[in-house]
Amino acid sequence: MKKLYDKIMQLKFMQKLMEKSFFQKVLSYEFIIYVVFGVLTTLVNFVISYICNKIFGYGIIKEFTLFSKTIKFSWVYVTNIISWVGAVLFAYFTNKAFVFEVKDWSPKVVAREMVSFFSARIVSLLAFDLGFFAIVYNIFIKIGVGDGASYWIAKIAAAVFTVLFNYVFSKFIIFKKKNSEDKS
Repeated sequence: MKKLYDKIMQLKFMQKLMEKSFFQKVLSYEFIIYVVFGVLTTLVNFVISYICNKIFGYGIIKEFTLFSKTIKFSWVYVTNIISWVGAVLFAYFTNKAFVFEVKDWSPKVVAREMVSFFSARIVSLLAFDLGFFAIVYNIFIKIGVGDGASYWIAKIAAAVFTVLFNYVFSKFIIFKKKNSEDKS
């Protein structure tokens, strides 16, 4: 993958783009490979969601009233959580091995990274995969878009924000290289 990236970067138009600092960041190998694995992670999430939706459907599990509002808890929320766990596991291992190329697989380091990784992903889960997803999903339901279409529109919108948020946390907090590694 790195060889292909290097060949593409040798093209004249790419060299011209790379003269701008914005493109140096956006087109860096690390960011490109992160996006590739982000897309694959999203695909893992979507495949698990698809399978779970086929198994569980989109139906209501429980309805209850809260502050005189009817709340419907449906299988889409359960499906979203199951697919999230599978995707986060995939993301951790691919980010560690291929994106940030962290070589230390000692149990102590892996445990620390996994706690940090899952913590950051829980924040993004609450913010985007549950909160943002629920808002978008319910907006599309209310304007008359069907359950299935609303689900996937919300899922795609939440995925875009999740990938960007998670990159920042992974790069600058979880897999941050120590100063000695940065200098070498």
